[in-house]
Amino acid sequence: MTPLRDTFSTLPAELLGEVFTAYASVFPDAPIVLGAVSRRVRSVAFSTPSVWSHLELGDRDDDSKKAALWFEQSKAHHVNVQINLSHSGRPQQHGVSETAEKTLAVSKTLQSHTDRITSFCVRSETPSQAQTTLAAIYSELAEANANVALRTLSINAATSSSSPSPATLKPFPCISTIVELDVNNIPITALLNVGLNTLRSLRISQSLVSTPMAVDDIVELIRLAPQLRRLDLDGRIADPTAGTSDLEQCFLPHLSVLHLRANNIIALLDHLILPSLRVLHLNDLDGRRANASVEMGTALHRLLVRMELGKGDVKKNGLRVLELTGIDADLGERAWQQCMQKMTLEVFTSHPPPPERGWETPAGFFSSVFGEDVVAEEEEPTRPGKAGFGFDFGF
Repeated sequence: MTPLRDTFSTLPAELLGEVFTAYASVFPDAPIVLGAVSRRVRSVAFSTPSVWSHLELGDRDDDSKKAALWFEQSKAHHVNVQINLSHSGRPQQHGVSETAEKTLAVSKTLQSHTDRITSFCVRSETPSQAQTTLAAIYSELAEANANVALRTLSINAATSSSSPSPATLKPFPCISTIVELDVNNIPITALLNVGLNTLRSLRISQSLVSTPMAVDDIVELIRLAPQLRRLDLDGRIADPTAGTSDLEQCFLPHLSVLHLRANNIIALLDHLILPSLRVLHLNDLDGRRANASVEMGTALHRLLVRMELGKGDVKKNGLRVLELTGIDADLGERAWQQCMQKMTLEVFTSHPPPPERGWETPAGFFSSVFGEDVVAEEEEPTRPGKAGFGFDFGF
């Protein structure tokens, strides 16, 4: 049997390069590890530019030098960059934190290579920290019309509680080349200047303890993305205001996939015209409210009518997949019968709200605390469509 070491040493450099590239795609610091294995492994790793196409940075003193090394070794290859600032909170010194100075140094290095950065992921403690980092790299370039290769942008803030309010948070810089945008715990109003003309996929997620998103802000944002194909929204939506009903409807001619996990879903759906919609997933976080089934069925029927009018064909629409979660849809209701007549579905699933746990009712709560069978006075039995929302959905 040939020793493994001898077999490894006889593998062609091209094949080893492919293996190392795959390794680096899941472990960005792979070039450093490979460089310590053997002379041959180091030689292959340092002579294969694709091994250096993933760069992960954090709060380290040598991040600027590391970034320079990665761009030098990757030659002309595009580079995917991730900056992790979520564990770098430090006390301010002389008005400027040590972390901020390091981030600025790294930003300057990255700024000189934005023509090769195709994917950028920022993980930060707050939205303002992420905004500062991206602004340091891209703000001047937008003004100078420099060559920017960025296609995928992900901004993930751990929390928004210690950040400025949406009204005071500075807008994120304009990066008009973005095709995919994924944001977490970032105020929508801070994204209005990003530049979404070429955007194809948008994912917005907010923690349930964050400030609810306003319908008009959501509509204003997606109106800026006329090429949008997919929209995912996860979070709380604020109760509609008096002026929301006067908001002009948003026409998205190319949107084919829509995922909504929120409350007040109907308030948003009523402002959308989606003639190309094929896949619709609705997860109603307030699906236990009274008349939830008929309200959602009626709203879906209105959406279907607008789809047909937007397509110019009032006899058919393209919706093929419909998934409902959190709503006990009664298909015997007239509103749902009208919907089913308008759709030619290939996939239809309906998942009603999970049953309330005992501790969500007054009797169950006291029983869990005191270990006794306590019966609430005049408590009505739980009925579909009558129960209020519970803790299953994080409220």
